[in-house]
Amino acid sequence: MPNWEYAVLTRLSAGLDTKWHVNRVFKHQETDLPAEVTEAQYKKYNDQFDKLHAAKAYPILPAVLNLMGADGWELIDDMNTGMTGGEGLVFKRELKGGGKKADRKKKSKR
Repeated sequence: MPNWEYAVLTRLSAGLDTKWHVNRVFKHQETDLPAEVTEAQYKKYNDQFDKLHAAKAYPILPAVLNLMGADGWELIDDMNTGMTGGEGLVFKRELKGGGKKADRKKKSKR
């Protein structure tokens, strides 16, 4: 069982007014336009980020990082997404009741 969950915060441009999204996922099909299939927990974050962006007080990155940090996410790395102006910030947080608890049970049975 994993001990950590990961999230990637990406931006859409290199400008101060860029929009940020976390773990945004799209399902692609040959005959249809991509459909967003982002998990509900990440959609909640993205909705909050959209509200910050709509306030037009830039940059919003400090507020975005504070929201992530308040929920236990730790910034561990940045990455080049391969898109012009694209950047990804990698976060992790410990899973509640994750692998460590399962490991303790195994040890106690010995």
